[in-house]
Amino acid sequence: MTQQQQNEFESQTLAAIDIGSNSIRMTIGQLNPDGTFDILERANRPVRLGRDCFRYFRLTPATMRAVVNILREFKRRIDEYQVRYIWTVATSAVREARNADVFLDRILMACGLQVQIIDASQERRITVSAVRAAMNSGPMSIPGGQMMICEVGGGSTTITIMQRGKVISSHSLVLGSIRIQEMFGSEGRSTTQIVELIENEIDSVLATVKTLVPLGRVKTFIAVGGDARFVASRAGQPMDNPQFQRISRQAFEDFVQSHRNQTVDQLALQSELSYSEAETLLPALLIFQSLLRLTRVKEVIVPAVSMRDGLLLELSRRCRGQEDESVAQEAIQSAMALAEKYRVNLHHARRVADCALRLYDEMKSIHGLDLRARLLLEVAALLHECGTFVSTRAYHKHTYYLVANSEIYGLLPKEVAVVAHVARYHRRSAPKISHLEYTALPQESRILVNKLAAILRLAKALDVTNIRRIDRLRCVLDQDSVRIQAPDLSDESLVKRSMEIHSSMFEDVFGLNLELEALPELT
Repeated sequence: MTQQQQNEFESQTLAAIDIGSNSIRMTIGQLNPDGTFDILERANRPVRLGRDCFRYFRLTPATMRAVVNILREFKRRIDEYQVRYIWTVATSAVREARNADVFLDRILMACGLQVQIIDASQERRITVSAVRAAMNSGPMSIPGGQMMICEVGGGSTTITIMQRGKVISSHSLVLGSIRIQEMFGSEGRSTTQIVELIENEIDSVLATVKTLVPLGRVKTFIAVGGDARFVASRAGQPMDNPQFQRISRQAFEDFVQSHRNQTVDQLALQSELSYSEAETLLPALLIFQSLLRLTRVKEVIVPAVSMRDGLLLELSRRCRGQEDESVAQEAIQSAMALAEKYRVNLHHARRVADCALRLYDEMKSIHGLDLRARLLLEVAALLHECGTFVSTRAYHKHTYYLVANSEIYGLLPKEVAVVAHVARYHRRSAPKISHLEYTALPQESRILVNKLAAILRLAKALDVTNIRRIDRLRCVLDQDSVRIQAPDLSDESLVKRSMEIHSSMFEDVFGLNLELEALPELT
């Protein structure tokens, strides 16, 4: 981006719209030169998409009309602010609706808004990004050790565990305030009975979480969402960072206890909430309470941010062509944790990854790929031997389904699919039309798989003698060939044989012959 483009962008306004399970929310912000935002307007309109989806598994015509009317209103406000960059997303309710495609097309035709359905992993990453930015905006006095960021939405609950600023695990639970409300309803049941049913369902879902996440180690509990902010407005105390409030554990428990037997009408009247807000408040608080009781923390910390703030932050980075370096690092950490789970030799995997990255950087003019593709290559290299956990026989195929069915923090599902295929094709057969999973990929992804897998094969070939000075690897491009100059080859003939076996895919993909040249050892 040129300086003129940078200055033009910094004078622009951005808008984020979140089509959630219980409401549609919009935030419009003015971007400052330092990357911060001045919020110009926030809007929130209730609409019960979750009721349709979680009850009927589809969105009704009446709900679609209501959504279109709200988005038309939002679009008018966006046009008044002359917003140039808009990001509209939909979460679990639309994600699970059987007629989601028709719904999104109707919005596009009626409002001119392109809606992206984001998955649970993206929701978590965007929310964590917003919380991080808020924490970095001022002083934060919190205990050391593990920190849990928890957001209770209408259709799901997300949990992210961090330590020393890095994500160490991330989970999404099919447990949301509206989903639970629709599951049990209120017909013929007292408030006490409904609460008991909700708590039983929460305990059932969290039973699995307790085996996956050692929540007893959590020292800081961060609760994100409108329901948490409501409790903070009534029982919270200010912190040094004005973007946060703290609620003592006892105050949170007392607040939930004082509201647990109230009907929705009573909650709405006494708490000055809309009916739709009051209807989901108690289920959300019961989920927070159950998670809180699995920890030993002394307080709940509530940030004044939402996923929309994270959307604006990421939108600004996208428009500037910037990457969130912390997300890339956490994707690598997540991959290493997955590799460790499947007992991969991490020293070997790291060495192959370093070699692959060196080749990638040396061949920029050949492959024409970007930094994101480089990250996918690194993750694939770290995971390429996961399949040996199942069997050493045809382990590349086992690697594929282990990786394809895993979640790697910071990567989109389509990117995980690319990583799984690159790891699968690091040996034996190249991609074929008969490989159904491969042919199901979009053309762009298939091309990316071929290029990255070809490079990963070369890295594996070069690693047969454990090259000590990967930083001295060089690639010299001639008219119709690539000459790889490798240092300190303890057995040049062995490497050449290995290259002959693994080079055919590279030559087919890039149309260049491969040559190996041994560099003299350093003295």
